[in-house]
Amino acid sequence: MVGKANDSDKELMVPVQERLRQVIDALGVSVYQVAKDLGENSSKFYNILNGRAKPSYDTILRLLEQYPQVRADYLLRGQLPVLSEEEDNARVIEMPVRYRELPFVPTRFYASFIETYTEGLSLEQLETYRVAEHLVEGHKNAVIIEISGNSMSPQLISGAKVLAVHIDPTNWEYQSGGIYAVIYRDYFVVKRIKDNELLTKQRLTLHSDNPNGGSVTVPRKDILGIWKVVRVIDSPVE
Repeated sequence: MVGKANDSDKELMVPVQERLRQVIDALGVSVYQVAKDLGENSSKFYNILNGRAKPSYDTILRLLEQYPQVRADYLLRGQLPVLSEEEDNARVIEMPVRYRELPFVPTRFYASFIETYTEGLSLEQLETYRVAEHLVEGHKNAVIIEISGNSMSPQLISGAKVLAVHIDPTNWEYQSGGIYAVIYRDYFVVKRIKDNELLTKQRLTLHSDNPNGGSVTVPRKDILGIWKVVRVIDSPVE
């Protein structure tokens, strides 16, 4: 005889993407805001909510740290309630957040950044931008770059600040699929690398995500520096 499923069993049947959706609804925030607070790409969360991907353990931990009112028992095991209930004798414990000052390349500094880079740039010459330590995640030689224009929208819009890591010239040939900041001749652009032909044809093709942004092919001899964009730190709302 098959027994009737109890409420606890029903809770455990809720898939993780649905639990995440209910957590976001309970918090009363948008998917974009959650992604921004966690330093993640919003498209990653939409893929999770649509069942095309599953959240990593690291993402779940950061969500629980960012929103302490979310119950880990619900997010991990589906045990209600979704959020912690306030108690009269409860007290709020604020966890200290560590910050780091990283070199910052604002839009208005693009031209002088190119010029000083060709002359042997010292990162101490740059402005700084304050970033939570956990968003840096041990990346070395990282800088914060402000996005200019909408050639990389919708993922990166004008005014967004991104964390980018310097790529050693010996590794330029192996970069593909991601978004990169590239200095070539007297240009400083943020584009996606799809066609890396540095090994075969000594050239690199940089693409815009926005169909109206076009693409550009750059000879290796014109490339002065490459940084890989690894995280959105801050982004205005369109």
